[in-house]
Amino acid sequence: MTDVKPRKTLSLKRKVKPKQEQATPSEDKAVSEVIKPSGPSGEEVKEFTRGRKRVIKMKSLAQKKAEKNSQLSPSERQSRELKRILAETFSVWRRRRPLAIGIDDQISEFLDAKNFEISKRAVKKLLHRHTNNKNYLQNVIRGGPRFKLDGTELGEVQKEEKEHAKRALDSAVD
Repeated sequence: MTDVKPRKTLSLKRKVKPKQEQATPSEDKAVSEVIKPSGPSGEEVKEFTRGRKRVIKMKSLAQKKAEKNSQLSPSERQSRELKRILAETFSVWRRRRPLAIGIDDQISEFLDAKNFEISKRAVKKLLHRHTNNKNYLQNVIRGGPRFKLDGTELGEVQKEEKEHAKRALDSAVD
């Protein structure tokens, strides 16, 4: 029983490395990086190591949306902003009623009155996206009056326009 080894004690203190083995500050930076597509709630997870420690960073949905918006073209950002403004201001836009012929002039007048600086390209993109929307095309197929932005009627949906909307809707579904 004399050859019993003493037990090691448990210590919570950090072990000190010998001085010749310590890493330089540049080596303590991110050594490896792994990006996982999504975490538990749709968040992007970014893993990297700093020295011997593993660091996990998660991007919130708002951060991902802001990053995505920064990658959009200026006209695309402007058209999305204009869509938000028009939807808040006009129920005709929000309800996707058939718009009057020459609505782009009315939108330009509205922008001038509000002192917004939005390019013609952004307005064109917005109108294309809005008028090719499924709900808008269905409202055109139903027929009835066309509307100005303020909600007043201006003209009727023609038979050819109904047929065109039906073809566009059918081609979008296929």
